Amino acid sequence: MAEDHQSNLGFKGDSIVAQHAVFALLVDTLSNQIQMKFQSMPVSPFDTHQRVMTAFNAALIIYATTSVAEAILRTQKSVHQRLVGNIRLFASALATILLLVILSVIVSCIISVLWTCFFLKLAYESCQDLCQLLGQTTKEVLSMLKKLIAAVRSPKEKPNQPNVEVLTSPETEIVLSH
Repeated sequence: MAEDHQSNLGFKGDSIVAQHAVFALLVDTLSNQIQMKFQSMPVSPFDTHQRVMTAFNAALIIYATTSVAEAILRTQKSVHQRLVGNIRLFASALATILLLVILSVIVSCIISVLWTCFFLKLAYESCQDLCQLLGQTTKEVLSMLKKLIAAVRSPKEKPNQPNVEVLTSPETEIVLSH
């Protein structure tokens, strides 16, 4: 699993910086276009597209949160960086499309088809990562349970172990066998 993450160039430091720059450029450009569209109108996009703007803000919060989590996981060299990166990419694509909905419903519908394909690819990769994570976690939990059961067993159940009790006093040590 670690080899897959190292070979994926989309999650290298320079690539992630470029992805952030592209997202910032898209959001800036689209927000400028929205300002121009609503400049002559007495209403704002928050009034006419309240649900879209709420969803955009939610996607933006998810993007920011996963960006921070991804940076932390990258410094820790965690194998879960790719999973968080996929969520970040999904949130950025969703936020961009939501801004496009305000500008042009037809263009946003066409791009939504591309976004859906992108989402399915990310969902497939994320499901694979989650299945591997679940498998690792299950193995570790079973191993811990086996160790716990072995530690809790009474001395009678341990094979080939004589029942020995050691009594110590300041002067002598007495061993009693049962």
